[in-house]
Amino acid sequence: MACSGNGPVNAAAGSGPTAAGTSGSNVAGGSARAGAGGAVNQAGASGGGGAGAATASGGAATAGAGGAVNGGVGGSANAGSAAAGSASSGAGGSQAGGSAAGGASGCSGSSQTRSARTGKSAGFSGNYQTDYYPLYSHACVTVADCSAACVTAGGTQTSCAASECVDSTPDYCLPPTYWFGFDQLLTEGNSQESSVALIMVNNPYRDQLLASNFQFEIPSGAKILGISFSIREAAGSENMIADYSVRALSNNLAVGLDRGHTKAWTTEFHPEIYGGAADLWGTSWTADAVNATGFGVALTPLYLDAAGNERAYVDFISATVTYDVCK
Repeated sequence: MACSGNGPVNAAAGSGPTAAGTSGSNVAGGSARAGAGGAVNQAGASGGGGAGAATASGGAATAGAGGAVNGGVGGSANAGSAAAGSASSGAGGSQAGGSAAGGASGCSGSSQTRSARTGKSAGFSGNYQTDYYPLYSHACVTVADCSAACVTAGGTQTSCAASECVDSTPDYCLPPTYWFGFDQLLTEGNSQESSVALIMVNNPYRDQLLASNFQFEIPSGAKILGISFSIREAAGSENMIADYSVRALSNNLAVGLDRGHTKAWTTEFHPEIYGGAADLWGTSWTADAVNATGFGVALTPLYLDAAGNERAYVDFISATVTYDVCK
């Protein structure tokens, strides 16, 4: 999307406000204007020049024969080869009375960065302490007993289908694992204790961490150029956890392409960057969609071992949106 007046407007030789060799012409009230990044050239061709001169009525800029008065980016006035007088620019790029206006600068490639204000599990909406933990002591005869108890506690049908009934004395339920400790996502602490966490096991269900409500204030009508997420993550042990998927959220639903990385997580907290200033994640965006509370990111880690367990940690998530407000 280009800003208006993006190219220069030039007075050709012999056809400008003052043609080469003519006696000159006055520009009343300094009425020459330049758009964003544009320029207006007055007087004759730079190689020619008669005895006349182009004079703004305020007398602020006077060029001699063959001279030029240019209103460039920011509205500065320059005398190319001034024989007399002076070249000046007023506040806001005014020329000889202030009516020549320079265009806006910085209309393309603007960006905002915000942090997630909401975090939750995609598979479990109950209370972790009072609803989830009791599932481990729930007696069962079949897997269906465990799945039903899981749903009642706040799990989704999809996640709870991965529950197990462990053969023991007595038999007990083994529910899938979910992200927990979402209050920790709101501040950056760089430690396991200050992080949202997920116990990783070899289970068919892989829980998503949904981070949203970034509270962006992108100008209405702006063109979205790119989106990136910075996820400060760490694993409990080296080479045990990797990305299964990283998806952008629009209206709380995963959209576009998977931007997950193939490398294993390290044990050191660090900002892992997904997307970029020119990455739209394979879909289209509006300013309203980005500003909405349902905009965010869904992170699903992958356990790399066949047995045992480990923990995935996320300390903080921020997003950067690059946009263009040129009209």
